[in-house]
Amino acid sequence: MSFSYRNIIVTGYDKIKDRKPTLFVSNHQNTFMDGLALVKVAKNINPNILVRADIFKSKWASIALDIIHLIPIYRKKDNMGSVAQNNEIFKKCFDLFNQGKTLLIFPEGNHAIKRFLRSMQKGPARIAFQAEEENNFELGLNVAPFGLHYTNHPKRWYDLHIHFGEAFRVKDFQEVYQENPTKAQKQFTAKIGIDISAEMIDIKWHSEYEFMEKVRTLLKPYALKWAENNRSIVHAENELVNKIADQLQDDEQKSVVLQENTNSYFESVKKNNLTEDYIAEKPSVFKLFFKATGVLAGLPFWFVAKIINFIPEFIIEKKVIAGVKDITWHISLRTGIAMFLYPIYYLLTFIALGLSIGWILAGMIVCSFPLISIIMYETEYHFKKLKNAFIIFKKPQILKQEQELILEFKDLLMRNK
Repeated sequence: MSFSYRNIIVTGYDKIKDRKPTLFVSNHQNTFMDGLALVKVAKNINPNILVRADIFKSKWASIALDIIHLIPIYRKKDNMGSVAQNNEIFKKCFDLFNQGKTLLIFPEGNHAIKRFLRSMQKGPARIAFQAEEENNFELGLNVAPFGLHYTNHPKRWYDLHIHFGEAFRVKDFQEVYQENPTKAQKQFTAKIGIDISAEMIDIKWHSEYEFMEKVRTLLKPYALKWAENNRSIVHAENELVNKIADQLQDDEQKSVVLQENTNSYFESVKKNNLTEDYIAEKPSVFKLFFKATGVLAGLPFWFVAKIINFIPEFIIEKKVIAGVKDITWHISLRTGIAMFLYPIYYLLTFIALGLSIGWILAGMIVCSFPLISIIMYETEYHFKKLKNAFIIFKKPQILKQEQELILEFKDLLMRNK
């Protein structure tokens, strides 16, 4: 995963890392990468992850997924196995909790790329209450909600955010559960939904999702300055985008005007080949020169890395990714295949070089491959920034259009202050 994301930003984990047993619950936007994100952060607890059973169809996939502690859960709509088999899965979950271990469940039940929280399923509540009931509510099971945010879902070398909320105990619902289990399950499910929503970008105006996603992208450089909740860029964006949505839903005329202006601006961005995540700031000649120098310095490493990694990248991109239409699988497949393919490829390269130039020199060369690859990713990242800066330098009217639109949204936010 370290070669999939430029930065992995984590908040709140220190407050819950020593709590066991724990049921983790999270939003689900990026297939099994969401589970690997927790594995990356929670190295001290080695979490088990409940995932839909259909990804275990292949024998080899089943073996590989078992290695990384994925557990199948059967759903009626998958037409695979029997839902009755879930009783055995639930028993396995209870055994894990009794051993003081951890489990991750995605309460939405399936993955989707859009940045909002979908309806919560009752599975986490059933597992949590049954586990406690079997232990007379003395198990001490913790529930730890967290939110995931990918700045770019399918592509490499973007940021991944993992934000943990406040954990709570299932025992807190004991009295309600013993009086009315259905009511307790509904309260539990509602609570985890609220808690997860607070730790992610949850665009609640679903009917105008595309518009609000553009607003989020537009306001990202200003979010930490404007929002009251500046714990992270994700919390700040979540606050701003939903505040604006609330106001625009009450002002249809203003909403129409802002939608037209926003769409016009993003049409200009697309027409001029700017990436939507560019930072709208007036570039100076000095900054352009500095960025260009950095990119030129990285170009030799970029060429070398492209040559070194040609074979594994050809297999991953041309033989696997090219045939997968659902882009939410792309980064998961890139990462999952690379975890197995690259070590084998580098080992074979080491053996080939060792036999021809000596083992010490071969080891030094192969050990430099990961660093050269990182320099390649950084060069591509800064080349994109340099390209955007040159476009803005040549066409300052785009920046002017952006600033006028920013003022409109800022005025809107200032109305209720």
